[in-house]
Amino acid sequence: MARSKQTARSSTGGRPSAAAIQAALQAELSFRSSLAAPEIVVNRSAPRAARTAPLTHRHRPTMQLRDNKRARMLPDSTLDTLDNDLLIRCASYLDADGLVQLGRTSARFGIPQPGQQRSLVNEAGRQQFLQSSTDEEWLCLPIHDDESDIGLCRALEQLRRHLRFDELVGNGFVSQEHPASVTHTGRDSWSTAMSGHVMRGGRHFTEFTITNEQSRPVIWPGIMRPVLLTMGVDFEADWNRNVNPVQVSSHYKPAVAEKLRSKRTAKWGGSNVHCCAYNCETGQCYWSDWNTRAKPIWREGLGESDTIGLLLDLDEGTLSLFKSGRFLGVMKDGLGGEYAWFVSVFGACTISMSKGSAPSE
Repeated sequence: MARSKQTARSSTGGRPSAAAIQAALQAELSFRSSLAAPEIVVNRSAPRAARTAPLTHRHRPTMQLRDNKRARMLPDSTLDTLDNDLLIRCASYLDADGLVQLGRTSARFGIPQPGQQRSLVNEAGRQQFLQSSTDEEWLCLPIHDDESDIGLCRALEQLRRHLRFDELVGNGFVSQEHPASVTHTGRDSWSTAMSGHVMRGGRHFTEFTITNEQSRPVIWPGIMRPVLLTMGVDFEADWNRNVNPVQVSSHYKPAVAEKLRSKRTAKWGGSNVHCCAYNCETGQCYWSDWNTRAKPIWREGLGESDTIGLLLDLDEGTLSLFKSGRFLGVMKDGLGGEYAWFVSVFGACTISMSKGSAPSE
C-alpha cells in the first residue's frame, strides 16, 4: 500500500456520530434544493442593499430553511444525488465504530458499488489511516491479510490510547481507581492483570511502577499472547484460583496449557515464545511456550523504589529489561507475532503502567 506523506490531522475533541453525518448530508441536500427552488424568508430589518443582493454560496445571511424538524435517516436513493468524494469526506470524520455503524445503516456507504474496489466507509478508513498515521505508527501496524481498512483504523486508535488494565483475573484485586493502575490485596494466590492493547510490530516501551507499603510481594510484569485468560478456561476448575500464565505448562496446569495453546492463530506468527516475564523479587526472567516448563534467565532483582521498564522490539524480535532507566539486558529473543502487556502478582501492592520512550541501551 502506498504511503501518503500528508500532515497528520489533529484531533481536538470527540468525533461526530453516524447520525450527525446523516444530518449534515440532509442539510447539504436541503441547501442544494434551496438553490434550485429557494424558499426564502427575508429579514426586513436588514438594509435594502442586503435584501436585494443576489444569494451566493458564500453569502446566505437572510436565507432560513422553514423546516427545522429533526433530521431523518436518508434513503440510499437520495444519497445518489451526492458524489462519492463528498460522502467519503463526511464519513472521514467518524471513528472506526462510527464507520461500521454508518456502513450497516446505509447500503450506499457499506456496499461496494459497481466499479469500486472498496465500500465508501472502507475508503474513508483507508484515507484516514494514510493521511493521519506517522512513520512510527506505520511500523507498529503491519497489515494482516484479512484486515479491513476500518479494522486498521481501529488498531491505530488503540495504539494512540493510554495503556490500561482491561482484564483482571483473580481474587485479590480491589476496584480500580484508575484504569492504568491495579491494587492487589490477596496474600494466598496468584492474580493477573492484562492490557487489551495488542502489539504486532515496531517498538513498544512500558514502565511498571510498583508501590508496596508493608509486605514484599512477588510481581511478574511481562508480555503474553493477547488471549482472554478465562474465555473457555474455568477460573475454579482449571486455574484453581491461581492465575499466572508464565507458570503454565504440560506439567503444571496441563488443562490450562492445552486450552491456551488451542487459541493460537496466524497472527501469533512462527514464534513459540507465548509468554515472557520478569520476577522482580529474584531477578529471574522466565519465558514459556505453554508446553514445557518455564525457562529462567538470571538478571538483577528489584529494589524497594525501582521502576521496571520493558522494551518489546518486534522488528528485532527481542524483549529488553530496564531498571530505573538502566539497561540490564535482553530478556528473550526469537519473539514474533502479537503480544499484550500483563502483570502477575502474589501479595499486597499497587502497580501502575504507562507508555514511554526507551532509554539508551
